Amino acid sequence: MIHEYPLDKLREAAKAVVQRHFVGIAESDGTQPTLRAMYVLKLQEARGVLAGTPSDLVSGEAQIRGITPEQMAQVIVAMAEQSAQLELARMHTNVRIDTAEDEAGIVAVLDEFGLEVSLLA
Repeated sequence: MIHEYPLDKLREAAKAVVQRHFVGIAESDGTQPTLRAMYVLKLQEARGVLAGTPSDLVSGEAQIRGITPEQMAQVIVAMAEQSAQLELARMHTNVRIDTAEDEAGIVAVLDEFGLEVSLLA
């Protein structure tokens, strides 16, 4: 619904809605923040393994899973790539909101995700 709010306020509100949407997707697996921080370390270690540097963390998890450290490293990197693609989609959506010419353009971007924005609060 078009209300002719100031575009800067509408953009800000729309980007907040988009952020909640993408964060909700990212956190839908129920992983706790502390464990997510561990994933950053695991990614660094996995990249090292793929470059030839041993990692006790990656090797230990690989042993538990019954696969090679290289296979485990590939799994970790692939999982991180999924998160990276989600972040790129969020950033792309924000740029589309920033460059929308008018309120209808902003609403159209949100509609693609089934999202709505309201400045009536």
